[in-house]
Amino acid sequence: MRDEPLEATDTPVAANPLVSQPFRDAMRRFATTVSIITCAHGGSRFGMSATAVTSLSVDPPSLLVCVNKSAATHRVMSRGGKFCVNVLRSVHAGLSQAFSGKLKGEERFQIGSWGQTEDGLPFLDDAQANVFCEIVRVVDYETHTIFIASVYSAKTQQNVDPLIYQDGKYAIAQPLADDQAEKLTTTWASVA
Repeated sequence: MRDEPLEATDTPVAANPLVSQPFRDAMRRFATTVSIITCAHGGSRFGMSATAVTSLSVDPPSLLVCVNKSAATHRVMSRGGKFCVNVLRSVHAGLSQAFSGKLKGEERFQIGSWGQTEDGLPFLDDAQANVFCEIVRVVDYETHTIFIASVYSAKTQQNVDPLIYQDGKYAIAQPLADDQAEKLTTTWASVA
């Protein structure tokens, strides 16, 4: 363990082909909520499906989003400014596919019910949640950029019904009944 913090570096990290496929296989085991990241520039709307979204802090409210540098949305977000994380519901699998490359540009926004803020930021009206953000820091890392953003507004729907992506497929989440959760807790306690 180091006594001093690591220093930031611009030195590229070499890919290790012996680890790349096992790493991909391990990442496919992560069950992640699917979101659509939206932004606007010059009167045009941009958006992409994303699973690399996570909360960073509650105080101050902030999150981070990892975006591939080859995405059109990346070019707009790299200028700074605002974006919206639209957390998808289980009924939005087709919408996610459209924003994953099936459709391009403005065509993507022909699917779904889209609103926009006073300053032109697009958001999905029936998303499970909309998290409105402003970029405060940008970190480049190899093929992706990590956008750190402060949250200036959020709204949620009553239902908690996320669209999940796991093992290369869309899935739905279902809460465990209280007796199922208790049974699992008891089983794990006896194994330990």
